[in-house]
Amino acid sequence: MKVTKSRWPPEEKFMRIFFPKLIFLLLALVSLGFLGYRFRGKFLAGIINGQPIFKFQLTKRLYSQYGRQVLEDLIVEKLILQEAKKKGISISKEELSQSIEKIKDQLGPQADLDSVLALQGIKKSDFESQLKVQILVKKLLEKEISISDEEVAKFIKENRKLMEATTEAELAQEAKERLTNQSVIERLNPWIDELIKKAKILSFVR
Repeated sequence: MKVTKSRWPPEEKFMRIFFPKLIFLLLALVSLGFLGYRFRGKFLAGIINGQPIFKFQLTKRLYSQYGRQVLEDLIVEKLILQEAKKKGISISKEELSQSIEKIKDQLGPQADLDSVLALQGIKKSDFESQLKVQILVKKLLEKEISISDEEVAKFIKENRKLMEATTEAELAQEAKERLTNQSVIERLNPWIDELIKKAKILSFVR
């Protein structure tokens, strides 16, 4: 049998076969390293003396310690949104903007809302979502609340020095709003308990 000799020496043949694969592997590793650095915030929560703390570790710890409480908050929020939808109650952009402006006024000229949120580690979008829920709750419960003129007059008499309004009409409006808010707060927990009682809830968090 005639044996055909290879055109390349064994070393050169080895390099021709494996060198391109080696280059591809090195390029892949470099790319992965670059992507790992570029998107390290997606996977890493922190690096302590060269040792990483991965986000899944942080998530696992947070889940075990606060998962149940956060789930309960989300359930209540979902029930409120569902109840508002069922009752045909919504919030306009103008209403949300007005509520935000009120909060800014309460903070005063020395405080900036965005700075306060950043200091608390709260995203503006999350803040607005929570504010929407609060407005919906007030709208839902206000329908069941009736404030009499006698209650308004009594509130003004007892709290005039602490009120911001000056004219009689403004005082009456402020008093009614404060009494309504107070009544909403008093009714809130029983109302939420009733929503939970009527709802079909499946929980998979222990």
